[in-house]
Amino acid sequence: MKCNIVRDLLPLYCDKLTSQDSNEEIEKHLHECGECNTVYESMKQKEDDIKVPDKDVKPLKKVKKRTKLKVIGAVLGTTLVMFVAFMLIFVGGIPISRDKLHYIVKAREVHFYFVKLEPDENGLEREEYRADYMDNYYPVPEGTKVWTAHELSIDFKADCKIINEVMYRDDDEEYQGDDEIHLNTFHDHVWYFPVKKLPFGLSRDTNEASMDYVTVAEGDTLTIHYLGKNETLDLWELYQKTVEQ
Repeated sequence: MKCNIVRDLLPLYCDKLTSQDSNEEIEKHLHECGECNTVYESMKQKEDDIKVPDKDVKPLKKVKKRTKLKVIGAVLGTTLVMFVAFMLIFVGGIPISRDKLHYIVKAREVHFYFVKLEPDENGLEREEYRADYMDNYYPVPEGTKVWTAHELSIDFKADCKIINEVMYRDDDEEYQGDDEIHLNTFHDHVWYFPVKKLPFGLSRDTNEASMDYVTVAEGDTLTIHYLGKNETLDLWELYQKTVEQ
């Protein structure tokens, strides 16, 4: 192989882009030709000079990682600030005062049972829920177990537009007794916020809200968090008083 051909191929050879056959011919020529071998060694030296040592790469990786974490932190921080600003500007961020929120309580004792229906087209068993406020409740089939539930609803009405912004329950696990259905003792908390004006054409056009309970039992409570004070309702006591009226 001629020197000029070998020298034309050396850049590709250094980058390992030549074929195996070409490699063999080039290496054979470099072994025999000192001038071409000198050119080759010069090319290798230049490549080594531009390589970044590993000890210099690691700090760069650490800097890149820290920069990425800072960007993520900045995005999350900005999102949080925007959310807080939205709450303060448009929702208010301050719960409604006690004198601006009124409520009406409704309660009733409900008796219900389940009846088995004919299996569906796939042979699966079916049940139908029936309660004494439904037209199909009576007569109760003989031997059918009837449960009692204590339904309670609290309808709120405010003197301004409101939004139910926060609500949580300490405990909520349903179980059935022999003749009544209960909920394990729970404690609800709710905050109502006055809405000022929502952007982008969105609006909150209601000043009403409600808390509905399928059943309540002794020990259940609802705490309403107002501006500067809280009001805790004993739901079982409230149920009994309402039913007696």
